[in-house]
Amino acid sequence: MRIYDCRLSIEKIERTPPRRDINHKSSIINHKSKGVGGRGWLPCLPNSGIRGKYLIFAIWLFFCCSGVVAAADVNELIFQGADYHYKGNLDKAISRFEQAIQLEPKNEYAHNQLGILYGKKGEFNKAYREFLIVSELDRQNTFALLWLGILHLRKGEMNKAFERFNQIIRIDPNNADAYYFLGTIYNFRHNPVRAIEYLKKARDADSGEADTHFRLAKAFHNLDMIANAMLEYNRAIELKPSYTKAINEIGWIYYNTGKTEEAISQWRNTLKINSRDRDAILNIAKSYNDLAWDAFKSGKREDAIRYWKKTLNINSGNKAAKYYLKKYG
Repeated sequence: MRIYDCRLSIEKIERTPPRRDINHKSSIINHKSKGVGGRGWLPCLPNSGIRGKYLIFAIWLFFCCSGVVAAADVNELIFQGADYHYKGNLDKAISRFEQAIQLEPKNEYAHNQLGILYGKKGEFNKAYREFLIVSELDRQNTFALLWLGILHLRKGEMNKAFERFNQIIRIDPNNADAYYFLGTIYNFRHNPVRAIEYLKKARDADSGEADTHFRLAKAFHNLDMIANAMLEYNRAIELKPSYTKAINEIGWIYYNTGKTEEAISQWRNTLKINSRDRDAILNIAKSYNDLAWDAFKSGKREDAIRYWKKTLNINSGNKAAKYYLKKYG
């Protein structure tokens, strides 16, 4: 009985370029130099029983090593995909994660990353499909469930989104993001009491995060609960002193309560952190224009001119200030 040469499989393994963390050339394969092999090493064994044992061992070795190589390839592709994602090359990142999925179709991480990448490219149906796959692979994967809920919100499917976020709470009762989105849905449904209740739960679940306090502050602010909003905005700034969004919102609270100079002071604090903050620049320009017009109506022309000049100092392209300075300056 002839046993056919299996060199091709073994040589294929040996030709596989080694990864940085896996040594593909096992000591067993390298035993060729110790007299076990040479060219045509399986057929040249004199005993057919021994040849059969070596054939079985070679097949076992081939499949085992193939599994290791596949796992290494998946990890390498995921590493490359993450690197391309970090560098902003979304197409190459998608390509790497898609290749990883081909090798390992049930890789939840790769599917989740594809969902995020498709979302960034505006391909929301593809993003939804990837997150749905993950949720079917693992019904406890709250990351995928959260994004499914967000995509439902984007389509205006409030009831479906509500169920996704509730599902997350059943799995993880301390999930701040799910509480936040549930609070947002209640707010959309004009149920401020429930909205505040869930936003407070979001804050309590993630009290060390500035974003959580900012979200709650915005909810209070939208409901004209100004004192509560101020507390939460200030807490956000305590946790993250460079939180310019919170600083800007405090500026608006001052502005809307007639404290224009205090508002300007807040927005200038933002510019100390980020001199190009567009919101702060426009807010200050508006405030100076308002002060200028109030001064002009009160007969204080020189004060008005001074404020319009301040407007142009902060926003050189402001048309209103240019017009009034040309007319009255």
